[in-house]
Amino acid sequence: MRKKVCVVGAGPSGLVTIKELVENNIDVTCFEAQDTIGGAFRSVQKGGRSYDSLELTVSNYFMAYSDFMPNTHESRKYWKVNEYRAYLDSYVEKHELDQHILFSHEITSASMRESKVEVKVTHAQKEFTEIFDYMIICTGSNFTPKFPDFEGKERFEGKIIHSSAYKKSDEFKGKKVVCVGLGESGADVVHEIGQVTSCKVLVPDYPNIIARWISGHTNDAYTSYCFYAMKRKGIDAYMKLKAKFYLKYGRNVKDSDRLIQEWTLGRESFMGKFFTKNDIFVQDVVNGKVEMIKDTIKLLTKNEVITKSGKKIEADVILCNTGYQTCLKKYTFGECFMDPRSLFKQMIHPEFGSKLSIIGWARPSQGGLPACSEMQARYMALLISGKKELPSNKQLKEEIKQDKAYYDGMFYHSKRLRSLVSYHDFMITMAELIGCKPKIWNWNDLKLTLKMFFGSHLPYFYRITDVYHKENSINLIKSLPIAYSFRRSLVVLLFICLYNPLFWLIGYKLPSSKFYKNNITKSKPWKLARP
Repeated sequence: MRKKVCVVGAGPSGLVTIKELVENNIDVTCFEAQDTIGGAFRSVQKGGRSYDSLELTVSNYFMAYSDFMPNTHESRKYWKVNEYRAYLDSYVEKHELDQHILFSHEITSASMRESKVEVKVTHAQKEFTEIFDYMIICTGSNFTPKFPDFEGKERFEGKIIHSSAYKKSDEFKGKKVVCVGLGESGADVVHEIGQVTSCKVLVPDYPNIIARWISGHTNDAYTSYCFYAMKRKGIDAYMKLKAKFYLKYGRNVKDSDRLIQEWTLGRESFMGKFFTKNDIFVQDVVNGKVEMIKDTIKLLTKNEVITKSGKKIEADVILCNTGYQTCLKKYTFGECFMDPRSLFKQMIHPEFGSKLSIIGWARPSQGGLPACSEMQARYMALLISGKKELPSNKQLKEEIKQDKAYYDGMFYHSKRLRSLVSYHDFMITMAELIGCKPKIWNWNDLKLTLKMFFGSHLPYFYRITDVYHKENSINLIKSLPIAYSFRRSLVVLLFICLYNPLFWLIGYKLPSSKFYKNNITKSKPWKLARP
């Protein structure tokens, strides 16, 4: 009998999960609360989180799925949100996924019933119940806005809104706007508001900016094996050296780029804080259209913001770029999944195993979330179909503990972002689980070796071992230019020798590599700990 799986949400993570399950001959039903696909990339009017002018902060080759590449004649670029929506529509059409999606169906509750998942669904004001063997939640973590609890907010006569409700800058024209926080989407919002009115931005620390374009390449073109082979300390030292060089010897360096380098130089660790891959607002700071204030709100009065340093700022609108919070109240088991760091590979809880999982909560600091979700979906499909076996409960807990320590150490200035992962490390460890880790050193194809080491660490690396996708994947990898100049490549090689000399003997090893090699195939059958 075919196994029956419930997928929640038809965003980028949900779509690739449906596709991978169907490919493994699994019966899939996806419940989507809205009437279209896209998740957070739907417009605000259609229940999404995307404003009209949104331009993605991750390039096309990292946002695309590994088995549905952009046209190889298409250069690296940042898709507009409407282009990405069109890409997702084409993906659905190609794999005929719409036949597995029930639109305008909202799950109201879900619970475990004797190793089955009981789901209650509402559609057209009617409720029905359905039983599944497995449930995979793919609703993402960007759907419950997080508002700070400002002291005195009841006295404030202006508006307090979240950036998730932002549509256009026109509604802010002529108003005094104070923005709290600055993420990637927040950078766009701040820039647009700064063009029409006074805009002040309060941040506890200056953002860790990566310029959108570097020497004519998208910034993720530098997300490579060679870059991460330097390890965290080597990367920190390299970025500080680069910042010093540009500030002292750089020619024709724009004021906005100079400010970014100054912020990098003043930071304790480049790798320790989440990368803001959007520099659109930095020139506004230089021009005075946006004022960046390193401070936080202490309390609100009738028409002012009072900061912790005692500064008083007049405000008609407070716009919160403060991210989102996890909300799984409709699931009786929701509390177990509140912290992605407590899950195996940000997806599986030791008490439930593959019966209940979450896909889409592995948010890479650099690189594309769809690529990470695709790897999670591939692994889950193999587990559910019986082609792979989950490690024992004890091994899961050991690995979760190890990953938590690793990422808490890596992102020690962004510990509150519990879904944050290293794209490079996450993709490699997932590939080891799936069994699709490619060889980087291909001595019979030196061009491919150079592209895989110095070029972008693309999702297509993990289709090379697949006979159906191997040729297209290799052709695409070879077709994209290496962003690193010869001089930059030499400097990176030097830093690898200084900070990770064993790389040349043992390659890129992660803390969990031994775990997968020695334990995963020998684990005892996994048993459900919580019925």
